[in-house]
Amino acid sequence: MPDHSSPHVPDDEPSVEDLGMAPALCARRLYQLGAAMVAVHTLQARLSPVQFAALQAVHNQPGLDQRALAGLIAQDAPTTTAVVDKLAERGLLVKGLAPADSRTRLLSLTEAGREVLVKLQPQVRKAQAALLRPLPRAEQLQFMRMLVTLLEAHGKMPSSGGAGE
Repeated sequence: MPDHSSPHVPDDEPSVEDLGMAPALCARRLYQLGAAMVAVHTLQARLSPVQFAALQAVHNQPGLDQRALAGLIAQDAPTTTAVVDKLAERGLLVKGLAPADSRTRLLSLTEAGREVLVKLQPQVRKAQAALLRPLPRAEQLQFMRMLVTLLEAHGKMPSSGGAGE
């Protein structure tokens, strides 16, 4: 079992001056590490981790609209539009019009999009598991529950609802 004692983990509340222990900076470093670990695999298919996340979200919820997609992949509207446009240009997803509102774009994967996603899913799953591997399994689950609790408390946990949300 790994030794979890570290000179970097404080025994009490970190001071404002200790940037190495600032929660936001630690979260950013962990995000950067995780994104890099996923990118090793997604870039082989000429996709960014965000583009992969968009494909996965659309696969999970066919007919998802761009606004809901933005919330699910934690991106702003202009970035999401650029991601969707790039994926559509590559023939990985299609944009359809919502029957009730022609301004709303409903997204679905093409067969090529499904093929790329199915090929990458096991590799991305392994990369995400590798990120948590230094923690024992029980602590991995606890860590993920704590992350979700923080995101929910700050109103940043996306809903898992369908199109139109």
